[in-house]
Amino acid sequence: MLRIAHRRFLCILLLALLLLPVVPVAAQASGDLGVQRLLDAQPGPLRTFTEDGRSAATIIESAALYYGMSPQIHLALLEATANLLSDPTPNPLTLRQPFGSVGPNGFAAQIDWATRELRAGLGPYDRPPTVTFRDGTSLTLTLDQAPEGVAVQRFLAHGRSAAQWRAVVERFGQAFARYFANQLTTITPAPPPTSSGETGFLRQPWPAGTTVVHLAYFDHAYPNVDSGEPGNGYVVNYLGQGNVQYDGHDGHDYYFPDAPVGTPILAAADGIAYARTHRGLGVVIVHPNGYETVYWHLSAFAPIFAGLIDRSQGVAVRAGELIGTSGRSGFVQGTPHLHFEVRYHGRQVDPYGWYGSGPTPCANYAGCLATPWLWHAALVGSYDFTPPDVRGMQTATPPLGSMSVNPPDDLLFAADLNGHALQQVGRGFPTFHGQLRFSPGVTTGQALLLDAAAVTYPLAGNLHVATGTISLWANLPERYPTGPIPRHYLIAASARPDDGPDYRGTLALRRDTVGPGEQPAWVFWTSGEEVGSQHLLSAPDTLEPGWHHLAISWDGATGRKALYLDGRLVATATGVSLPKDLGDVLQIGRFTYGGSSSGSSLSRLRIYNRPLSDREVADLAEERALPNPGRDEIRERTIRIDTNALAARGGIVAVQLGINGNFEAPQPYYDAYYWTLPEAAGMYELAVRYTDREGNTTTITRLLQLAYTTRVYLPLVK
Repeated sequence: MLRIAHRRFLCILLLALLLLPVVPVAAQASGDLGVQRLLDAQPGPLRTFTEDGRSAATIIESAALYYGMSPQIHLALLEATANLLSDPTPNPLTLRQPFGSVGPNGFAAQIDWATRELRAGLGPYDRPPTVTFRDGTSLTLTLDQAPEGVAVQRFLAHGRSAAQWRAVVERFGQAFARYFANQLTTITPAPPPTSSGETGFLRQPWPAGTTVVHLAYFDHAYPNVDSGEPGNGYVVNYLGQGNVQYDGHDGHDYYFPDAPVGTPILAAADGIAYARTHRGLGVVIVHPNGYETVYWHLSAFAPIFAGLIDRSQGVAVRAGELIGTSGRSGFVQGTPHLHFEVRYHGRQVDPYGWYGSGPTPCANYAGCLATPWLWHAALVGSYDFTPPDVRGMQTATPPLGSMSVNPPDDLLFAADLNGHALQQVGRGFPTFHGQLRFSPGVTTGQALLLDAAAVTYPLAGNLHVATGTISLWANLPERYPTGPIPRHYLIAASARPDDGPDYRGTLALRRDTVGPGEQPAWVFWTSGEEVGSQHLLSAPDTLEPGWHHLAISWDGATGRKALYLDGRLVATATGVSLPKDLGDVLQIGRFTYGGSSSGSSLSRLRIYNRPLSDREVADLAEERALPNPGRDEIRERTIRIDTNALAARGGIVAVQLGINGNFEAPQPYYDAYYWTLPEAAGMYELAVRYTDREGNTTTITRLLQLAYTTRVYLPLVK
């Protein structure tokens, strides 16, 4: 600990610098936080600095708005740690690591790291936090100050001695006073937009009764697809949710499972329509109120455009009039869909408005504009055309969380799919397409029903392309739905889902209605990097309706593949050219368009980093219960806690680990943590508390028989 005199001096310093009266000033309703204007007025390099096509202002504001932090804190920190506002010729290293070498490399990565740490540093706290310095001394901070002061002090302690920390905290106070006069611009909650009954004019752009899956949303964090610029790594939909598709998207993608290609597409409002073939087949409708609607990836135009395609002469259309049919023309990755986009006087807008905390981040960018809910009141109660304030979604919704203690070293991923899609072990988070439905589980609980909705999981860290095993339980139907393609997928991953007929870089487990010998078969399909490397390892489908265990394993070094049904090895092959790249996501219950959903239910999905032996697969098939993938008895001093969480209305911004009701200081959300335990035997209640961006919390607890109790932990950045 610091000496008493030293601690007293620091307390006086903190009171002088960080307990100054800070006047909260709400961000402008437009969401413009003015970072570029401030940088333009300074001699430092950030006014013209770019990284991967993004300006420093864009990087700072994107992170600030996503995590709900004032960018003034970032700017004062950049000056305090690296003089990046005042020094016109700083050391190039400071642009790559302005906050210090203890953090990641790269300006954007440092900003993201700092924002995570700062957001977690806001609390909540069960007791005053203690910071530990590089020289081994420590200091307990006071909570009798602005939360931003606690967050800044905690962050600046990373990698610094007590003396260095004291100096940089003083520089932060000076910078904050110099540039912002101690007045903090906060990102305050905004009231919900006006309901559709007052402003909505858009009608449903497909016929009533059509089955639709909402594939992707307008990205309020940075809708820049049309600009060709890279995204910023954040995705925020109109509800403030982050676990959605996809980065930089400037519209909404809708998938029609009953007819992916050929579903009628209708004009959403009256206007003048123009048919275009740039980047695929699309229609732009100019409406008399200053709005435009865009319908892209069509398979065909309506007859009204005969002789007028790619011409300046438009066609007058009424709401509900046929303008084309859905398809996959242009730059479509995977599933055919309708890309529906809305613009107002040339600026991108979200027809669903904005219902997240604070002003919409999109309004901070010149090409985007905040608007209210634009769907017509007549659509309320249908599909997802009911405003959140009408359907009661403004109520607090706690995050969904899980934890696993010391999962097996060879287990990369585990998802029981028991009433939700959140995994118990693994990295990242699932992405949902449509409304997920569940059915009775293997013995108890629930299982994911594979119907029109879909789930994807990131592959990074959750599956090794070179070698592995995938194990799952499936409740097979009495009759499989029919469709134009006689195949039903349980799982699939592909680096080239549009690369038919070879589909290089693909791995999938499916049921073929017409397999070898024109009989139904289970198929473990792989395709390597070479054209013609498709390999279909198959076995006759002798499985009766009901629950069954299925598994596949592969080894790229030997080219060995194996297919298991109910714990029995039913097919194997060696010397197969296996894929070296499988893309970014694992698809659950689907692969490509045209096929029908299987109607099966899925449970207990497991992915291992090695080929399991025949005996190990048989053991998995005998375990019909749903054991926790971790351990209940702990004998090591250091445990690994695999943490996973999803927030219904905003991202997870803080994690607290606790034991027997005593919680440590909040930390940024990572996929896993190591927790080092002092010696003490007995039964303990381990807890993980997740806090989302809106302050909602969920606490997950678990009883453990420990040989050691818990005090110190470090984040494991995966």
